[in-house]
Amino acid sequence: MKNEPLNKVDYYRTFPEFIDTVAVKYKDKPAVSYYTRQQQEILYTYGEFTSQIYDLREELYRNGYEGKHIAIIGENSYEWLVAYLAIISCGGIAVCIDAEQSDDSIRQMLVQADTDAAFLTDTFVSLTKPVLPEDKMFLLGKKAEGKIRTFEEMCTAGHESRMALEEPRSFQASPDQVAVIVFTSGTSSTAKPVMLTHENILHNASDCISFVWTYDRIFAHLPFYHTYGMTGGVLSTLVHGAHSIINGNMRTVMRDLQLSNADSIITVPLMLEAIRNQIWLTAEQNGKTADLKKLFKLATTLQKVGIGPKFKALDEIRQKAFGSVRNIICGGAALDPDVEQELALLGVNVFQGYGITECSPMVSVNRLQNRKLGSVGPVLPTLEVKSVEGEIYIKGITVMPGYYKSPELTAEVMEDGWFKTGDIGYIDNEGFLFITGRKKNLIVFKNGKKVSPEKMEELIGRIPLVKEVVVYGAASGSSAEDIKMAASIYPDPERSEGMSSYDILAKIQEEVDAINAKLPFFQQIQMINIRNQPFAKTASKKIIRHLV
Repeated sequence: MKNEPLNKVDYYRTFPEFIDTVAVKYKDKPAVSYYTRQQQEILYTYGEFTSQIYDLREELYRNGYEGKHIAIIGENSYEWLVAYLAIISCGGIAVCIDAEQSDDSIRQMLVQADTDAAFLTDTFVSLTKPVLPEDKMFLLGKKAEGKIRTFEEMCTAGHESRMALEEPRSFQASPDQVAVIVFTSGTSSTAKPVMLTHENILHNASDCISFVWTYDRIFAHLPFYHTYGMTGGVLSTLVHGAHSIINGNMRTVMRDLQLSNADSIITVPLMLEAIRNQIWLTAEQNGKTADLKKLFKLATTLQKVGIGPKFKALDEIRQKAFGSVRNIICGGAALDPDVEQELALLGVNVFQGYGITECSPMVSVNRLQNRKLGSVGPVLPTLEVKSVEGEIYIKGITVMPGYYKSPELTAEVMEDGWFKTGDIGYIDNEGFLFITGRKKNLIVFKNGKKVSPEKMEELIGRIPLVKEVVVYGAASGSSAEDIKMAASIYPDPERSEGMSSYDILAKIQEEVDAINAKLPFFQQIQMINIRNQPFAKTASKKIIRHLV
């Protein structure tokens, strides 16, 4: 591994310290912005942004919410971010609710986290009423009814109160104080309430920047209620005084990306794979597929002999797909190495990383000089990682103190300070971490052989006609141990347009047969199921396997 020095970045131990420092240090710099429906950019400097945090924090304090559990329910927004930082910096605990869950699941999360109050958008008012009274609801919007107060009203009241104080009110916190309760993605089981401390989160945010510098303008579109979206997408931006351009609407994400003029994106494989597929689909529709393949092949050859190729055609593709973006931090799921390689040929650096909610979340990430295709990079400087019988264990300053009010669940995953991730992987002799699958997902055959379905999903996912795929073990006989490898596939709707179900299955079966021919019999896909709808996904866009 190359000895690449760490980037210089400030480290913080508590949110009051963090907010007070950036308020002064970066006062006049752009902090957060977003685009309206009319494509107008609404921008807040660090001074304006932190001032509003102070206003809302004061009002929360005056109303007795210091130390209380306050939920936030809604799509990404500027108001969501201000509420999050105001809650935590006044000594409260922000309960981050997955807004894409069912009504019953959201209510269950609110109860499970002992929620005292909630900031929410109007969409979630009626479903929250069975859990919280109106005077405990604060609307992330303009107009409220009954006893519900709006975000704007609370900030105004807090500002008036703050200005009337003879001296600014001092807020303190301890590094090991719980800052948030955030629920795991729950791809194969019920979501668990993870407690993360002030230092857990802030140290991880700075560690991310020490490994990968994101420059001045960062596009943040991942859900804030997920640790990757918040720590990686926003807080890591703010700790080094950069500008976070946020998006909370999937319908406008590509529009806003182009408008943002961003240097970097924090994203997930699903977005990159969708962009890459669109590039190839456009080439197919224009009869340029063969030309694009030749261009990529030539660029790859030149790159191998140390020549950094510059092709106008590739630059035009990159500009149309990514705008000004040059650096992409990608996590949340495994990225197909072919996608990473093709984007690199377009002139876009993809830094694939690995994280897990219980670790705040980032654990490792590839760097500019320390990269290895297919790996999730070297481990962050303040963490230790080891492999125990193939399972990845993690220890260090950003590991959670435990699950909220769940000592039994905590005991199941913690061992002498080590967190047992449930992920299967290894560290190579150069210190690069590789993740090969989930322990719970392993398909076990009656002869004792084990197969990680993720590897097969990667191979099948490269078939152009395949949009999404889940590989699993299907019962094939009277005994539960009689297992066959099966694949459930959602075809690409654009590429399969006009094709019959029979034609789709026949084409995919032909491609799968070619894959099977290179594999031992027990690894071969023997059953294929074609779906009509996409799979249900988590906040980080991973397929929820137990619903398949």
